[in-house]
Amino acid sequence: MLSALRKSVAGSSQAICRRQMATITPTLVQSKPTTSQNKPTIRKGEFIDAREKHADCKTAADPIKPVYLTMSSFTGKSNGAKKAVALDPTVFDHPIRRDILHLCVVHYLDSLRQGTASTKTRGEVAGSRRKIRPQKGTGRARLGDRQSPMLRGGGVAFGPKPRDFSTKLNRKVMQMGMRVALTMKLREQRLGVLQRINWWSHKTATLSSRLEGLGWRTGTLFVTGESEVPARMRLASRNLRGIECRTVADLVVYDIVKWRRVVLDLAAVNALERALGKGLLEISDSERVVSDVMHSSVEEVEAST
Repeated sequence: MLSALRKSVAGSSQAICRRQMATITPTLVQSKPTTSQNKPTIRKGEFIDAREKHADCKTAADPIKPVYLTMSSFTGKSNGAKKAVALDPTVFDHPIRRDILHLCVVHYLDSLRQGTASTKTRGEVAGSRRKIRPQKGTGRARLGDRQSPMLRGGGVAFGPKPRDFSTKLNRKVMQMGMRVALTMKLREQRLGVLQRINWWSHKTATLSSRLEGLGWRTGTLFVTGESEVPARMRLASRNLRGIECRTVADLVVYDIVKWRRVVLDLAAVNALERALGKGLLEISDSERVVSDVMHSSVEEVEAST
């Protein structure tokens, strides 16, 4: 019985192996040609022209208008109507980014750290390396040499060593931080613009009385776009507490955030717009100062202390 069953199973398996496998012939499906009626094709030679057309449409749809700020007078003489200064909105009307300000301030403060703190490890402390007492037999705690951090006069475990605390920050991030800082001062009405930062006398008393009348006696930073601060202005203001004069080359984001009020001259405005502007709006010297401006965007610098 078993032998007959084995023979029948073997015969059926051979028959299955001899059976031809069914083959499936793949059918090719022709894809429908896509019609590009809505998408215009740009040829190789027409790439630059098409890009210029898109740029022209974008600029025509979104015109960029300057921001106006009432010009302050350092001498106190006003001839009739007030004048306003046209400012580049890409520099003085930037979206507020407090995280960028934080990065710039921390980067600057890190660069001021000296990093000279230093302590001696147990290997740098002078003295004998002899073991104080035997390991066993005294009944007291086990001790090594006298340079152990556990003992008075020994080394310091994990103490500070001289190192560089300065951090790296990208140039574009610092430029954005400067735009955000200037925008915040303008929106807080604590940004002023003068024709030129100069004073007629080197006496401190004359400048102090004038600043008292303007409300700029404390917490005011004067920034000039010239190569150096005018001599009389520097001499008259160097002994006034709460007043400081700087050039645009020495200006950082921390200064704008720190000082309560920032006063620029026209040369400083031009220098900042050249360094920080995106080239979308060019303001000539004749268009910089406008008289009889009746705009809702005209702002005045705050005079309260």
